[in-house]
Amino acid sequence: MRVGIDATVLHGCFSGVENAVRGLLVGLGEVDRATEYVLFCGRGVPLPDPLPPNFRWHCLPFPAASRTRRILFQQVELPRLARRLGLQVLHGPAYVTPIARTVPTIASIYDLMVYLYPALCAASNRLHYRSVLSRSAPRCHRVVVPSHAVARSVEDVLGIVRERVVVAHLGIDARFVPPRRDIDPQAERKRLGLPDRYLLYVGNIEPKKGLDTLCRALAVARRDLGLSVPLVIAGKRAWGLAGLDTLIHELGLRDAVLFTGYVPAEELPLVYGLADAFVFPSVYEGFGLPPLEAMACGAPVIASDAGALPEVTGDAVLRVPSGDVRALADAMWRLCEDRDLRACLSARGTRQAARFSWRNHAELVHNVYAEVADGA
Repeated sequence: MRVGIDATVLHGCFSGVENAVRGLLVGLGEVDRATEYVLFCGRGVPLPDPLPPNFRWHCLPFPAASRTRRILFQQVELPRLARRLGLQVLHGPAYVTPIARTVPTIASIYDLMVYLYPALCAASNRLHYRSVLSRSAPRCHRVVVPSHAVARSVEDVLGIVRERVVVAHLGIDARFVPPRRDIDPQAERKRLGLPDRYLLYVGNIEPKKGLDTLCRALAVARRDLGLSVPLVIAGKRAWGLAGLDTLIHELGLRDAVLFTGYVPAEELPLVYGLADAFVFPSVYEGFGLPPLEAMACGAPVIASDAGALPEVTGDAVLRVPSGDVRALADAMWRLCEDRDLRACLSARGTRQAARFSWRNHAELVHNVYAEVADGA
C-alpha cells in the first residue's frame, strides 16, 4: 500500500494542528513498517523525529510558511502528483484535500469553528476553509475527526453520512510526565522565569480560547476572594491580541499576568508540572490537547464545558460553564486554596491522560487507509 500524506502544514513553532500531524506521523512510525508513505513537505524536512525507512519525505520547491503557495499546491499540483506517484490513498491531515481528486482521499477535520463560531476565527481562515471544506470534504472517502462532538458537527454542517466519519481521539507525547522527585522546584521555576506559585494557560493566544473570560475571572478572584497567585500565559501570539492587552490594562492586571511566549517542547512538561493549576476556558474545542498534557504532568485542571472538552477530560477536571466569569474565579480560588482538591484532581488527571496515545490514534487512522485502499 502506498499512502501520501500532505504534511505541508508543518513549519515554524508547532501548536494545535501541527502537533496533531506530527503525532500521527510518529505514531504511524511505531505501528506500521510495511506501508510506503510519501510525506509532502515544504522546502526542507520539518521534523527532527526519525521515521522508519518506509517513510519518504517529498520536499517541494517552496517555503511551507507561504500559505498562498500551499493552497496552490494542494488544489492544483497535488492531484496530478498523487496520480503520477501511484498513490492508493491521499490523506489531508490538516482539514484540506484537493477538490478535484485523482485518487481516493481522506481528510482530518479537527473542528468546524469557521461555521460554528465564525466571528472567533481569523478572516483568512474563514475565507479559506469555508470555500474549500464544503466542496472537498463531501468528496472524501473518509473523514477522520478527533471527537464525537466534531463528528456530529461534520454530519450536521457538511452533510457527510455517519458511515464515512471515523472518530480517532488524538494522543499526547510520552515526554509529558510529572516532574521528577529529585528536582528542586523553586530552582527550576527561577531558571524558567516563573513565579513561585502560578496559574497556567498554554495554547495559541486568540479569541476562541476565552482568555478575556480568564482575565476577568482573575480580576474578580483577586478583588473579591483575595487570590494572590498570578497567571502565566504561554503560547504563540496568533491574532486578536490587541483587545486582550487593553483588557489586562483596564483590569489592573499588568503585574498579575505574565506572557512567556512560545515555550519550547523540551521545557513544556516542567512548566505544566510546576503550576498550581492549569486553566483552559475555551469557547469551543474540537479536542483539547493542552488539558490532557497538563494532566499527564500532574497539574490539576480547570476546563470549560465547551465542545469536546467534557468528552476528553471526563471527571478529572474542575468543570465551569464557558464564559462564566464568576464560576471560573471561584474555581481558581478553590484550587489555589485547597491542597487536597489539587491532589485529587492531579491523580484523576494522570489516569485520564493515560488513555490517550499517538500509537492508538495512528492504529485507527492506518485501519482507515487500509479500508480505503481496499475499496471499502
